[in-house]
Amino acid sequence: MAGYLLVVAAIDSLFERAASDPSAGADEFLAAWLEEALAVAGPPVEKELARQVRRAARLGGRLARYWGDPERAPRRPADWRQAVDAALGSRGWEPSLELAPKAQRQRQEPRGEPGVERAWGRAPAVGARGPS
Repeated sequence: MAGYLLVVAAIDSLFERAASDPSAGADEFLAAWLEEALAVAGPPVEKELARQVRRAARLGGRLARYWGDPERAPRRPADWRQAVDAALGSRGWEPSLELAPKAQRQRQEPRGEPGVERAWGRAPAVGARGPS
């Protein structure tokens, strides 16, 4: 399973940079970010994850172009999250919101560390009695 939580953090990082730096909207920057975000996800990249990462890259470019406009730049909020809200509205958060439940499920899944079960055995079920 892919590293959804890392991808959500990468999207936040992209938006933070795009809100303050118009060069983050350049095609070269976005292509490099896209490649890095998909690499963080780890192979194999699921179709839905790749779709949301591409969507976030497009939104990041739009965000950078919006605040790169000299007429809008003086009105840019100090907090990057408010800048995302002002430029993109709620649609700006959709990629992260789509991936967040999957990231949460991934965090709750057992890690399956090799050797741990052999060394320690399985944890008893809740309410189960140990050996008498």
